[in-house]
Amino acid sequence: MSQSIAGGKKLLSSGVAGKVALVLGIVAVLALFFGSGLHQHLTLASIKSSQADLQQLYAERPWLAVGGFLACYLPVVVLNLPGAAVLGLVAGALFGTLAGTVLISFASTVGATLACALSRFLFRDPVQRRFADKLQRVNAGIREEGAFYLFTLRLLPVIPFFVINLVMGLTPIRLSTFFWVSQLGMLPATLIYVNAGSQLGQLDSLAGILSPGLLAALALLGLFPLIAKRGLSWYRRSQAAMGQRGESTAGPLLLPETISSQLKSIDELCDECGACAKACAFLSHYGTPKAIARGHDFSRPASQAIAYECSLCGLCTAVCPKKLDPDRLFLLLRRAYVTAGHFDRSVYRTILGYEKRGRTKLFSWQGIPAGCDTVFFPGCNLPGSRMATTLRLYEELRRTIPNLGVVLDCCSKPSHDLGRQAYFTAVFDQLRQTLLHKGVRRILVACPNCLKIFQQYGEGLTVQTVYESLEVNPAAGPLPAVWGTVSVHDPCAMRDSTEVQQAVRRLVTGLGLDQLEMKHRGRLTLCCGEGGMVAAVRPAFARAWAKLRGRESGGRRLVSYCAGCCGFLGRVVPTVHLADLLLQPEAARKDSISVTPTPFTYLQRLRLKRRLRQTIPLAGQRAASSQEIQSCPGSAASDNANH
Repeated sequence: MSQSIAGGKKLLSSGVAGKVALVLGIVAVLALFFGSGLHQHLTLASIKSSQADLQQLYAERPWLAVGGFLACYLPVVVLNLPGAAVLGLVAGALFGTLAGTVLISFASTVGATLACALSRFLFRDPVQRRFADKLQRVNAGIREEGAFYLFTLRLLPVIPFFVINLVMGLTPIRLSTFFWVSQLGMLPATLIYVNAGSQLGQLDSLAGILSPGLLAALALLGLFPLIAKRGLSWYRRSQAAMGQRGESTAGPLLLPETISSQLKSIDELCDECGACAKACAFLSHYGTPKAIARGHDFSRPASQAIAYECSLCGLCTAVCPKKLDPDRLFLLLRRAYVTAGHFDRSVYRTILGYEKRGRTKLFSWQGIPAGCDTVFFPGCNLPGSRMATTLRLYEELRRTIPNLGVVLDCCSKPSHDLGRQAYFTAVFDQLRQTLLHKGVRRILVACPNCLKIFQQYGEGLTVQTVYESLEVNPAAGPLPAVWGTVSVHDPCAMRDSTEVQQAVRRLVTGLGLDQLEMKHRGRLTLCCGEGGMVAAVRPAFARAWAKLRGRESGGRRLVSYCAGCCGFLGRVVPTVHLADLLLQPEAARKDSISVTPTPFTYLQRLRLKRRLRQTIPLAGQRAASSQEIQSCPGSAASDNANH
């Protein structure tokens, strides 16, 4: 147990040091601001007296005036320093109503988002840990209707903006949502202040800007979308109740015998050696598997959240001398919670929406030529983030398999890992049966997660990664020395796939790259942080995985063969996809490989689909069967059970 605690402290120490450094930096800025007397210059009287000089500066050196204004305005908003309202008036006086509104609108939104992120980084994790049970319903409400609540608050100038920034930072609302809602919600008040600033000479006080009538109008405007949302939700609930289609409702949770026996086995066999907790933020926080099995009643709602905080990466099983399987336990618990109606679907709305869109007729497609028995299944992430690489990958494979088909679809692993097993089985089995009916017998995948799903559930189909079929093009030549020494990051889904790991390393060596193995590799590889959708409920654990991998890389560039890993690890350490190195050698030599960011990935997937439809000679074309999936026995009921 002591080893577990020590591992947790070591894992999170860098985060604590970062917070301390950030707090010291904030204190230094505050001391400079008040100690130098800058706050005394951000008053209405002071600005009015300097109006002529400021306008002359803007006329002579406009870019310097704009840059100086932003350099002053952003710290004031982020740190809630006095003077934000006065600076809004300055924008109107200097830049005019239209330009000043645009400038203040974006600057105030950026500053508010930074303030929200600052609050989240410093305070959210301890607050959520301390009041986890009390905040459970609040968090669910924010995830479901946070945009509407935030919009209402933004339209009420009587509520200080810094309070909204601070409080929202403690909630699970996405920063992207916070940004665009704040942009819209603060726009009316911004326009009012900036317009008033254009008449700066006539203002005697800030209180004269907002009249009681104007405040009341803004309040009604803010309440309208929330009322409309409530009304729509009530209508949908009433319609669902009238339908009585047999949806499952949450009830008492009785643990299946498989779970009870596994809990008993862990309790009896785990000797608390601490091997599993040394590199795992989850186990470092909650203790050894024995401690978890003994200390939590998983039939109670208060303990059920733990099952969703494990990344399901399998490292604990790989290092366990007794070969215990805690991640399997948590997956079974998730399935039990879904079946019993205890699954909060709103928490994972983003990833489940992404998964669902990947199966729709718009984005999915089955390009299977007559007589084709092998298809390329690129997955969801790679086609969107690396459309050109995906297309070149298909063309390269087609050199040795001329009759190669392609299937654009989603394997539905997110639903699988969240425990929506009945829904996943219906969806994936429909895909499997369709492929078999079309004569497909072999699948080539680019995504490690797709490989794992097809291996486990693709009965009748053989599956292999594209990396086992690719070879380095000798004509391309080795990559330049600018790449230096790299390390290979094995996705945790490939933990037991020795052949794939070896094939990847042969390709990296063939590119002329020197590689240095990290401590955790192959069977002992680390999760990138994205596994198990942990980031949706405990982002600190997800960040801890990524930071640990970053430290272990020693600053070296990482090469991975999972698009998800590249995206998540890329925030911490430079990470490149192996397929990019192989199929975009020109860009790799210039170190200019581009990756498409969200939401433009959807456009890239549509472009890829159009290009492939023009390339593949089909006897007949058939869209992926998302409508057929809805008619699968049990699929509708299982999906409704997750609402």
